[in-house]
Formats: sequence, C-alpha cells, structure tokens
Amino acid sequence: MSHAAPLRTAGDEAPERLPLKKAAGSLRFRKKQPPADAGNEIWLLTLTDVFMLLMVCFVLLFGLSLQKQKETPAAPPAPVAAPAQQAPQDTDALEKELLAAVGRDVTVEKRATHIVLTFPERILFDSGQAEVKGDVGPVLEKVAAVILSRPALTVAIHGHTDDRPIHSRRYASNWELSVDRATRVARALVGMGIEPTQLSIRGFGQDRPLHANDGDESRMKNRRVEIQFSLGPSNA
Repeated sequence: MSHAAPLRTAGDEAPERLPLKKAAGSLRFRKKQPPADAGNEIWLLTLTDVFMLLMVCFVLLFGLSLQKQKETPAAPPAPVAAPAQQAPQDTDALEKELLAAVGRDVTVEKRATHIVLTFPERILFDSGQAEVKGDVGPVLEKVAAVILSRPALTVAIHGHTDDRPIHSRRYASNWELSVDRATRVARALVGMGIEPTQLSIRGFGQDRPLHANDGDESRMKNRRVEIQFSLGPSNA
C-alpha cells in the first residue's frame, strides 16, 4: 500500500527558514545592565552598618561604665575638723595682760568664750557725744599693744546706752549713738596700728542693759562700750 504525498496547491508556499546563525543569535540572552543608582545603595548600606556598629559599641561602653560605678564603693566623707578650743593658759595670760593695761575704772571679765573690757561712758565720752576723750588715749594704746602682740585675736566693739531717748540734731536714736561710739573706738585702735580686719563693731542702744534702768546710778552703768577679745571667731 502506497502513501500518497500531500498535494500542494499553487497558492501554498513553503515557510521561510531563517539562517542557522541568525536564529542562534536571536536566542542569546541579553546581559542585564545594573541600575544607575546601584552604587549609591551599596554606599548607604555600608554607612548604615558603620553607624549601627558604633552605636552598639557606645551602648556596651556605657553599660560597662555604669557597672563599674556600681561596683566602686563611694569614698567616705572627709572628717570635719573640730573647732579649735582655747587653751585655759592662753585665756588666763590674756586676762593678766589686759588687767595690767587698764586702770581701775575699766572692768575685766572672763566669760565662757572671751574676755570683756567694759569702759564706762564717763571715761570715753561726754554725755550724748561720741568723740573719744583725749585723756583715755594712753589706756587705749596699751590695749592696742596687747592686740598687736596677738595677731590671732578677734576684737568685737559694742556700744550701749541707757533707755532715755536722745534728742539731738546728730542722733535720732540711742541706737545711732551706740553705733557711732563703737565706731569711734575702733577708729582710735586702727590709728594705733590695729588691722581693721581684726575688728568688728555693733551698736545695741538700750536693748542690752547690765542693770534695770530704774535710777541714775543704774543708767550710768548701762551707758558703756564693751571690747570683747576672743582667740577664735568673734562673738556678736
């Protein structure tokens, strides 16, 4: 049995065959080109990694420092130095020097922390005035010599009055008079070589009487200037 070949009609044309080389070339894959910003993406990724690494290192170092602080014991507070106490022999020697420097009209009293010289008004001033009398100069010079021999001394000068109100153009109150009197005594001592830094002044007016203001004699005792000597800080 024979097979008949398919019949071609006049209109049928054979399919066009491509050359072998051209067909093979059309089957090659084209190489994919990287995007234009690929280099920037790589650079950004690298920089981000560096920053992350630095942050991790910082956190680790910070944690180690905190741990070290917790483990290190706190230093104990520095001991506070106790205030220097006056030696009894120093106070006694100072009292003897002051007793030798002043006369009978000036009292010398040793108190708990200092020694006090009390000058009555009549020795230093005229009534209602603050000018230091000239004849008290030698006594103040002896007092100044004691202060000069003891640079560590602090000296507080306090002015006091009685309770009788003062009426003058210069002083509106007893307090102003007491301050001026203490100031004049301090100036006299400075003029004799005492350093102003060793001196302090205060005026109390009639507020700190020694006696009740119930008579002329008690009022006279209340009008005074006190000079307080201390080997430590001055006592107000």
